[in-house]
Amino acid sequence: MTSDAHGSDSETRLRGIVSLAADAIISTDDSFRITLFNPAAERIFGYAAADVLGEPLDILLPEAARAVHQVHLDRFRESSVQAKEMGQRGQIWGRRSTGELFPAEASISKIQLGDETVFTAVLRDVTRQRRAEVEREELLAREKEARAAAEEAQKRIDFLARAGDVLHSSLAYEETFRTLLELVVPALATYCVIDVIEESGAVRRLHVVHADPRKQELADRLRSYPRSQARYLTRHSIFDSRAELINEVTDQLFVDIAENEEHLALLRELAPTSMLMVPLRARDHVLGAVLFARDRGRAPYDTSDMALAIELAQRAGLALDNARLYRRSQLAIRARDDVLGVVSHDLRNPLAVISMCATSLVQTGFDDVERNLEAMQTIEDSARWAQRLIQDLLDVAAIEAGGLSLIKGAEDPLLLMMRVALSFEDLAAAREVTLTTALPEQLPTIMCDADRVLQALGNLVGNALKFTPAGGEISLEAKADGDGVRLSVSDTGPGIPEEDMPYLFDRFWTARRNSRERGTGMGLAIVRGIVEAHGGRVWVERNARGGATFSMRLPATS
Repeated sequence: MTSDAHGSDSETRLRGIVSLAADAIISTDDSFRITLFNPAAERIFGYAAADVLGEPLDILLPEAARAVHQVHLDRFRESSVQAKEMGQRGQIWGRRSTGELFPAEASISKIQLGDETVFTAVLRDVTRQRRAEVEREELLAREKEARAAAEEAQKRIDFLARAGDVLHSSLAYEETFRTLLELVVPALATYCVIDVIEESGAVRRLHVVHADPRKQELADRLRSYPRSQARYLTRHSIFDSRAELINEVTDQLFVDIAENEEHLALLRELAPTSMLMVPLRARDHVLGAVLFARDRGRAPYDTSDMALAIELAQRAGLALDNARLYRRSQLAIRARDDVLGVVSHDLRNPLAVISMCATSLVQTGFDDVERNLEAMQTIEDSARWAQRLIQDLLDVAAIEAGGLSLIKGAEDPLLLMMRVALSFEDLAAAREVTLTTALPEQLPTIMCDADRVLQALGNLVGNALKFTPAGGEISLEAKADGDGVRLSVSDTGPGIPEEDMPYLFDRFWTARRNSRERGTGMGLAIVRGIVEAHGGRVWVERNARGGATFSMRLPATS
């Protein structure tokens, strides 16, 4: 067989192999014009071989890549490298006859045939592989997200479980809520606030806890604000029963909500950038609200944080409701026992006197006019004593229910102190006790119910007379105290033991120190109820003469 025949057979065999190849095989001349385009190339690019033979290789490339690709081909032609295999060139893009681009991998070689250089590229369409890789990456990403979500869900479950343990640990909700906030901070917030609606309907700031011990002093000061219900940051949660998310906390919000310059300075220094407010609810009633705040060092709150906060608040609301129900049941039992005690003991005394005097009158008739008048006077005094006991019981009940009625007006505290001093002047003299006043020339007016304030002051003076021995002294003092007025009653009695101090203002509690008469334990409880109903506070302390000084502070008119 001749060499030409051998060459022809080799060429035929080569063409057969090329036609069966799964990859596109494309050859070009030295000018990069297509000279070979196998069936796989036709299938991949969508061109018939007859349509591309003699055409520049660029028609198979994206327009944006043609100039760069030409530079690479020119460098390859001039280099000593004979071939670049797949994987060495990285991913390239091909262009189908429809204009569609697809990812590809390719190898290229060059062969010198006489004076001509022939370039041959083997190209593989990797669309399916790339799609599979993308799907695999997406699947892995979803799996990672699902795993992260599951871990986050488990963390939330664990957190709520710990919170539940705290909330169910005690029915003393004030201490329990403090412990709860120490769990919440810093896990969910930079600082956290709990506001509760008292059974009287007033809103009270219960706790403010900060993650940074250096800023806890600011948080403690914030606890005393605001004094107006309309200025609570949690007001929408409390009064509209809705959760609120604020991720753009502006200075204007602080300006609008601040009660005064000190309040504004506190809000600015705490500098929250993201806040969540959620209501505390139980049995379709709002019992308060929780505020979660983060500063700029932490990510802002999102809907998942709100969901967790709502779940936590629901549990806290139920705990608060249970604690109050328990407290009411205990108070009801105690009130029943206390009222029975007052009725059976204290009220029985004046009734016994009335009965005794009435029996005496019936038996002796009216022969002894002086004795009869004395008996009738005793009956009148005892009736007044019984009426006072009954009125005290009614006042205590009203205070406990948060329904103490007040008729307020602008009053001069100096005149109120003088009226009290005059009303007790004769009784003090009869008991050989000196009653003095130490009053300035002028004090700010107070917005108050004058009769109720006189009742509170009268209870304090009456209490002092019970414990001040003959020859002792009771002093009434008044002075300005910041943005309020302080009214004080001091005595020279035996003082109050330290262990009794926490219970003095509890209803039906009586001191164990010596006194001229037994008390019912309602006087000081009524004092506290009246003062707190005016937005003030009352306290007791030992004075320099060993006796007790009771002071009430009432806000001055603005």
